[in-house]
Amino acid sequence: MEVVQRLGFTPNWAAQSLRNQRTHTIGFIIPNITNGFFGEIGVAIDAFFRARGYTTLICFTSDSRENEVASLKSLLGKNIDGIILAPICNQGEYIDLVPNLASTPLVLIDNRLSGPPRNYVLQDNEGNSCRLAAHIIGHGHKRIGFVTGPLEESSSRERFAGFRRALDEANIAFDDSLVRSVDWEIRSGYQATMDLLDKKDGTRPTAILYANSQLLLGGYKAIRGNGLAIPTDIAVASFEHPDVIEALSPRPTTLEKVEARIGTASASMLLSLIESKAKTAPSEVLIPSKLIIGESCGCTVKA
Repeated sequence: MEVVQRLGFTPNWAAQSLRNQRTHTIGFIIPNITNGFFGEIGVAIDAFFRARGYTTLICFTSDSRENEVASLKSLLGKNIDGIILAPICNQGEYIDLVPNLASTPLVLIDNRLSGPPRNYVLQDNEGNSCRLAAHIIGHGHKRIGFVTGPLEESSSRERFAGFRRALDEANIAFDDSLVRSVDWEIRSGYQATMDLLDKKDGTRPTAILYANSQLLLGGYKAIRGNGLAIPTDIAVASFEHPDVIEALSPRPTTLEKVEARIGTASASMLLSLIESKAKTAPSEVLIPSKLIIGESCGCTVKA
């Protein structure tokens, strides 16, 4: 050990993997590192595996299918023990064509893929969205805008389904003109909200629901840019709980943060797959959220 310390020797993980078929390394593939949602999930995943002697390698796909495939191949080439993937769309056929992926433990988060059953850790998108919309409807709103991500992604589609379900349960007619499907970025939330607020002749929504916190931030900017007050002129609520929530006034009504729970659950599922000696059937975990009441929808919140 004195020689090891004097020479600064570190174990060669590639050589070790040839001997024991394990690198104690896992991969985490996400669309966008600037989205705090994925960042917080990654922190929980890394903490879980670090405590068990593993290293986490992170790849960013920049919402590109080609980058996603390249990231999978790169990680597999490093003989990693397993992968947690946040896919960018719902088409699973291209994933199934990646060589050697079928024999590697894989857990998917955030979106479902078409094709055979897979291992998932997901938010209860439909149930959570329905709960949020029902709260807004409880304030008497009937013309409710809904700003969400691409509807080809299951997370967006399920949140939209929850919104529709809440309208149906309240016997409120659905109005397609109040829905905007964009990407998940702040600028798109701003543009979608500006478009909804441009509606004339009493057709403008009296409330808007946002399917993630990035879209919500863009919505706040657009509403204020139009000289409107929240919630007096328009009520607002968001599917996610933004990190900057304490800086937003009025404080938005949201759903509680689930990032740490998703990260820990997906890491635990992946470790079980890595350590399992027998082939197991794919499993699915849904993470529910409770409402976090703010002032943006008209509720009075005690300080």
